[in-house]
Amino acid sequence: MRKTVFGCGLALAACVSLLFAQGGPGAAKGKEDKGPAPCDRACLEGFVDQYLDALVAHNPFGGLPLAARVKFSENDQLLDLGDGLWNVTTGVGKYKLIVADPQSQQVGFLGTVLANDRPTTLALRLKLENRKISEIETLVTISNPPGGPGGPGGAKAAPKGPPPPPTGAAALDAMGAPDAVFKQAETQRSSRDQLIVAANAYFDAMERGDAGLAQFDAQCNRIENGVQMTNNPTPNLPAKTVDPRALNCADQITSKVLSNYQVVYPRRIPVVDEERQTVFGFFMHQQPGDVTQVESPGRGLYKFSEANSQPGFVEVAQVFKVMGGRIRRMESLTTPVPYGTPNPFFNDDWRRAKK
Repeated sequence: MRKTVFGCGLALAACVSLLFAQGGPGAAKGKEDKGPAPCDRACLEGFVDQYLDALVAHNPFGGLPLAARVKFSENDQLLDLGDGLWNVTTGVGKYKLIVADPQSQQVGFLGTVLANDRPTTLALRLKLENRKISEIETLVTISNPPGGPGGPGGAKAAPKGPPPPPTGAAALDAMGAPDAVFKQAETQRSSRDQLIVAANAYFDAMERGDAGLAQFDAQCNRIENGVQMTNNPTPNLPAKTVDPRALNCADQITSKVLSNYQVVYPRRIPVVDEERQTVFGFFMHQQPGDVTQVESPGRGLYKFSEANSQPGFVEVAQVFKVMGGRIRRMESLTTPVPYGTPNPFFNDDWRRAKK
């Protein structure tokens, strides 16, 4: 009798051991649950569309796949998700420039929305974890209505004469779509690290006023807040006036007309699209305000405007298109923030010695 019981005990132990070795009840045979597959380009671009739809619906929690913890910022201020632009978005604009990075599972966006029906620029970065959004970083600039603050009949009357060319969201929507070069896949490709170096070199050149530190394509152009800032002469300027917009990308650096930004730091490039050779990042332009004028080599004295000669930071979301290792096109959206504003996604001190 004892032998029979002992034998049954050994058999039961063997069965239990086999069961746990197979992963327990309900375990898949020969497979591990690795979670959802990473997002590819189409998936990442789809997340931008989902975000914009949820923004218009004022419904982040019902309209978005969110991670258990989400970090959200607007103009470098941490906010509760659902606050800020989420309260006032009434539509989506025409302009959408998207940079997708399947390797880092991040996507960047420069575009337009409507805030209480006013044209508004939006720069957006989303970071995904297991196809759920864990980080949302935004820069928002709402356009003033005609006539300045208060609109028609407000504190500032609209200027007489023909209306000035559109800027900001209105200019981007007038463009309608990004330049086709941004969607162009390149056969001659720089590596991920080389693309980051190319973008960083632009800001090295800006800080030092030395265009030789960066590599520019012969057709390079820079677009800022929807306005072409290079190779675009300003009409009706007095003779011998330094015109920064008339210069090409390299000459604009050498002219020192960007010297009011003495330091560009932090520089964060979280989104890199190796296939299309584009990068998307956030770059803090530090303006101490103690440079009010500069001698532009071969051009004469250039005086900075009041806005460009007082202490302040400008947070810039910028996309670079690189072709053959050279910068072909830059597009950016800018948002002024108080001097000394830290970026909530940068874990170090913003202070750095002037060049």
